[in-house]
Amino acid sequence: MKKFIFLIIILTITISCKKNIEIDKDGIFIKEGIKSELVIAKLEDNRIEKNNKTFPHLYSIIEKVRLKINGEGISSTFNYGEEKHFLNDKPFEYKNEINFNSKNDYYKWTLEKPRDNKTYDKLPIEFEKNHWYTIRDIRFRGSDCYFEFYINENGEFEYEDLKYIMVSPI
Repeated sequence: MKKFIFLIIILTITISCKKNIEIDKDGIFIKEGIKSELVIAKLEDNRIEKNNKTFPHLYSIIEKVRLKINGEGISSTFNYGEEKHFLNDKPFEYKNEINFNSKNDYYKWTLEKPRDNKTYDKLPIEFEKNHWYTIRDIRFRGSDCYFEFYINENGEFEYEDLKYIMVSPI
C-alpha cells in the first residue's frame, strides 16, 4: 500500500512539473495562456567563433513574425500597461497552446521582416536546423519575458525555460 501511495505522489509531481514554455516543430505551449503578441525571430549568428552552444549576443534578424489576437468580436483594453482581450464584451479565453501548422481561432500571424500586410492562419516561416531563434513580448505572471531556442543538426529544439526581463524599480 505504501508503494502505491508513493507511486501516485511521484506521478502527480511528474505530471505537474511541466515547464512554463515548451516548443517543437508543431507548436508552442505557454503555461497560463498566450496573452500577448509574441514575436518570433530567426537569427543569424554573427559571432566570429561559432563552435559553442551559447546564445549569440552578436546577431542580426533574418525573419520576424508576430502572433496577434484578432478577429470578429475581439476588442482590447489596457489596464496598468497590460493588454486584456474581450470576445463580444466577455473576457477572452486565452489558449495555452498554439499550433504552427493549422488555424488557431482568433490568433493570426503577420510577417514583419520581410514586411507584408497579410495575415496568416499558419506560421509563415519554417524553422531551420542549425539556427537560433528568440521569442519576445511574452507576458507571464505579470512580467515581460523572452525565450531563446536552438534547432540542432537532428532537428531537435534545445532550450531552457522563460527568462524574465529585469526592470529597475527606480
